[in-house]
Amino acid sequence: MKKSTNYFDKYTKFLKVSKLYPQIFTVDGPSSSPEVFIKGKKFLNFSSNNYLGLSGKEEIKEVVIENIKKYGIGSGSTRLLSGTLDVQIDFEKTLARFLDKDDSITFSSGFLANVGVIRMLVDPFPYYKLFTEKQGIIISDELNHASVIDGVRLAKAERFVYKHKDMEDLEEILRKNKGKRKLILTDGVFSMDGDLANIKKITELSKIYDAVIMVDDSHGVGVLGPKGEGTSHYLGVNEDVDVIMGSFTKAFGSIGGFIAAGQSISDYLRITARTYIFSDPIIPAVVAGLIKTTKIIEKADDLRENLLKNAKYLRESLKEIGFTVLGEETPIVPLLIGSEKRAMNFSALLNKNNILAPCIRQPAVEVGKERIRFSAMTTHQKEQIDELLNKCEKIGKSLSLI
Repeated sequence: MKKSTNYFDKYTKFLKVSKLYPQIFTVDGPSSSPEVFIKGKKFLNFSSNNYLGLSGKEEIKEVVIENIKKYGIGSGSTRLLSGTLDVQIDFEKTLARFLDKDDSITFSSGFLANVGVIRMLVDPFPYYKLFTEKQGIIISDELNHASVIDGVRLAKAERFVYKHKDMEDLEEILRKNKGKRKLILTDGVFSMDGDLANIKKITELSKIYDAVIMVDDSHGVGVLGPKGEGTSHYLGVNEDVDVIMGSFTKAFGSIGGFIAAGQSISDYLRITARTYIFSDPIIPAVVAGLIKTTKIIEKADDLRENLLKNAKYLRESLKEIGFTVLGEETPIVPLLIGSEKRAMNFSALLNKNNILAPCIRQPAVEVGKERIRFSAMTTHQKEQIDELLNKCEKIGKSLSLI
């Protein structure tokens, strides 16, 4: 072994010996159903973000299969070269209409959307110095998703982090930076805590201090709002949010990411966001499936109602057992443990009882806030949730958590 690789070997060995290296399961077949198979054994699955159960919906699969015959399995090139196809334009128009924005732009992942877009909303135009515009500042919630954090790190702009959902802290930062271009970043639904951002108050502050707002609503779109349009619609402030970002890997049950915004912002990002310019788009057959999915989501009141009913039942029942549970009004149900080893042990014991649910620890959450993160789906049956609750109660007692 080369000396230069000893560094990596040392750390991986330490984590494995200390039993801190994460378990990575190989699932046989689909991994987004309420029941999955691992090495031929059936497991209840509470780890998937396939909230509305659309990942395996037959009518969507049929559309994808038909369009593979038409478009093949590749995009051809990047969008600015030869990769823009009629189906991609059609989908972006459909998505923009669904989200009540002028335009939308799709990316091959949600992570790439955040990494490509954030810096371009605050840094100067990268190619010509036509004006005397200075770079702006970024103000980000401390519990924003990792892709938001990485997008912020790539920007040249000065950045500030405000305490989670602390509007006084946010306003103090805004007050100290009057006269500067400002971008406020927040998740709509926070992916590890399952709570909602106070977007209504953020929009009020943005008007007072003239700031642009970007909401990462990956876990809200499809789930919240009158037709599943997301957290901003749910809270009645969509018109005041400048940029909506989201992922198709959650309620849409597919792959890719997007931003939806006014026309001028969208036009600007198409020629500046490097992850759009230099990365191939979602393959066209999948895009055709996403058009179908969007139309289904708009009319999926029954799926959303059952999803949120399942999540509420799971959350309230865990509390009744005696656990500390986070989250509100969302499918994300985090069971707070507060110890890395105990959280890993809890997850391992669930696994022994044929239940798949992830242990969440650093870097996803800070030390002392380790947890088990359950994801409810509309396709979960009450009997399956009851079985999970029964196993959680037994494990909780064995680990002296309740």
